[in-house]
Amino acid sequence: MKKVILSIAFVAAGLFTLSTIQAANTTNGQPGIEVTSNDDGFVDVKFDALNEKVQASINALKETCEVDTIMYNAEKQITKVEVTIKEDQSKKTIYLDNEGVETTWEQPAGDVVKEKETEGVL
Repeated sequence: MKKVILSIAFVAAGLFTLSTIQAANTTNGQPGIEVTSNDDGFVDVKFDALNEKVQASINALKETCEVDTIMYNAEKQITKVEVTIKEDQSKKTIYLDNEGVETTWEQPAGDVVKEKETEGVL
């Protein structure tokens, strides 16, 4: 009786292993699709729609870089320019304020928090 129960247990374990392997093989053969959302407020913009100062800064970049994309964030008034540097083909993202001055996205020029002056504090 013990041999019969042990045999059934081995058969069940084998079937479970085979079904697990088959399930793993069918999912590995299908390409995975990953969807990412980059909702940082930037939208595509045409070069002609930018002000003259930003256009001049982008034209200066064209001497050493190829401009890939130009995007604009109306809320922060920041232009995002993605470029490929001609010398080594590396990619770089440059942020420009409305004056055409390079800035950082983490702390745009218009959003710099001014420190409070405190008197008599050690």
